[in-house]
Amino acid sequence: MVRSENNACQRDVEEYLMTRENPKGKCNLDGKNIKRILIGFFLALMILFTSTGDFGAQSLPKMDIDLAPYLEKIERLRKTPMRISITDKAGKPMSNVQVKIQQTSHSFFFGNAPEYLLFAYARFYYMRGGRFGTRPLPPEKIEEYKSLYLDLFNYATVPAFYWADYEPIPDRLPLLDATNQIVKWLNSNGVTVKGHTLVWGNPPSVGVPGWVQAMGSRGEWDGVRDALYRRVEREVNEFKGKIQMWDVVNEPIVQTWFDNIGSDYIGEMYSLVKQIDPNETLVFNEFGVLVNDYTRQKFIKKAQALLQAGVPIDVIGVEAHIFNGKDLKNQLSMLNKIYSALDELAVLGKPIHITEFQIPLPAVMEAFGVDTATAEQLQAEIARIFYTVFFSHPAVEAIIYWNFYRAWQPGSGFLRDDLTLKPIYFVLKDLIHREWKTLFEGVADETGQLSFTGFPGAYKVTVRLPDGKEEDFTIQVMTTGNSYLSLTISDPS
Repeated sequence: MVRSENNACQRDVEEYLMTRENPKGKCNLDGKNIKRILIGFFLALMILFTSTGDFGAQSLPKMDIDLAPYLEKIERLRKTPMRISITDKAGKPMSNVQVKIQQTSHSFFFGNAPEYLLFAYARFYYMRGGRFGTRPLPPEKIEEYKSLYLDLFNYATVPAFYWADYEPIPDRLPLLDATNQIVKWLNSNGVTVKGHTLVWGNPPSVGVPGWVQAMGSRGEWDGVRDALYRRVEREVNEFKGKIQMWDVVNEPIVQTWFDNIGSDYIGEMYSLVKQIDPNETLVFNEFGVLVNDYTRQKFIKKAQALLQAGVPIDVIGVEAHIFNGKDLKNQLSMLNKIYSALDELAVLGKPIHITEFQIPLPAVMEAFGVDTATAEQLQAEIARIFYTVFFSHPAVEAIIYWNFYRAWQPGSGFLRDDLTLKPIYFVLKDLIHREWKTLFEGVADETGQLSFTGFPGAYKVTVRLPDGKEEDFTIQVMTTGNSYLSLTISDPS
């Protein structure tokens, strides 16, 4: 894609070229402006092709993956049949009125991890190996980053709570102010927030601070236990009412260091968080359960035992990382097995969240032997494949991509270093905000009724009367429950 120097304008141009719909951006893409931009765009392409001698990217390899069974499941399992009745104040049916039904938000959680903001707001305390650069983006670019995030997602995992980062020295919390800023921004924009993570036993990595690891090395496990309890209690109290979900215990099967404080620590951690804030949704998260049968069965057995003991686990968290070309090829070849793994996890009777998913560019280049430009296009199509599979499973209620900009795994994110948008951004925007959002127009029959099927979420219903007057209503389509709504026109005259 030829890029404009103005990122906001580039976004509008690229969106128009992909969707042929006029975006509400800063470029005023109306009438002659569209023609002018397209002419300039294609002239630029001709110059580019002439100077390079080719199209600057290889042709896309064919993956020969049939998504039809998953698309059928989405249509059948994800949508709710609804019937709407339209009457006047006296209860008389309003027949033959035009009705437009437009989904405005999702009940499903489409999320990401806005990790870069930790660096932006706590520059000297959050370096993460230097992958964020030496200094944050300027304020106007940070605002652009935030705008792009909100254009796509309704959910956020805030990865600020790795204990080694959050409390590197006892009682010193260098990320507290930055975390509050991020959570406040998300709250003010109606984004559901999950804190990641409270308990993760992986020393010498970020789950355990050095000072806590040292206590363990000395055999002071009662001290480790006390420090963990204080830490969990402090963080949950601090963000009560501001964070709606927590990854409480992370990777207890593959990271077992905290087993040294007693086998009952998992249940106690969940009970402690729920006691402090009964409204929290608590996630039990594990790595590798979609592709590793042994890990999955061990995790299911552990989760079953905890649930049977009354431990307040609300959600089963499933990591779905891709790290290299071998991982990518392997997972693309076993989509049916991945779906079956979700079936096995669903037997636990809890919603499933795909908590961490990513497609690194080097993995795509390795798997398919392509250059960077082609890998970006393939990355987008691979994201479409996995999102379709995940979204088609009725137990899955969230997909969180890891993460947005200068991601943990190279090239995984949605933005290039200069904040221009990669193809994956547009593909997911098309899925989330067009293909998987319901738009329906119809006419009420002689009984004042009409029916439609829609994805769960909030809707705007516009009723247009014969005299041209319009009245708007807000309705909620639920996954289960009421499938009938009655709307009363206030002034049918």
